[in-house]
Amino acid sequence: MKPKQAAASNVDGGCVEAVVDLAHLDQYTLGDLSLQAELLQLFRMQLKNQTEELVSCGDATLWRSAVHTLKGAARSVGAGPVADVAEAMEMVEFSDAAARAAVLSRLIATRAAFEAQIEEYL
Repeated sequence: MKPKQAAASNVDGGCVEAVVDLAHLDQYTLGDLSLQAELLQLFRMQLKNQTEELVSCGDATLWRSAVHTLKGAARSVGAGPVADVAEAMEMVEFSDAAARAAVLSRLIATRAAFEAQIEEYL
């Protein structure tokens, strides 16, 4: 069953806004449920892989490229909060390890919320 509205997810004991705009995804896929599931699964893998890449990234150019790619992919599937975190990551000075750690922490929490929300959907 496909929920018509994205539910809020519980992360770290707090409620966060829905991570996927299912109305956007529905419009983008013309209501094709199998395509929606496939896109969400592909984005789930990309989010996992890019989060891992960013956690271990030691190069500013690779960081910017991975973050920019993640932002675009997130926007395309309606994962606005993931895209917003990626956009914040673009603004971080790579040499500032504390700032990088803070935005990575936000990305990891947002990824957990995404995972929880799409579990209900898929």
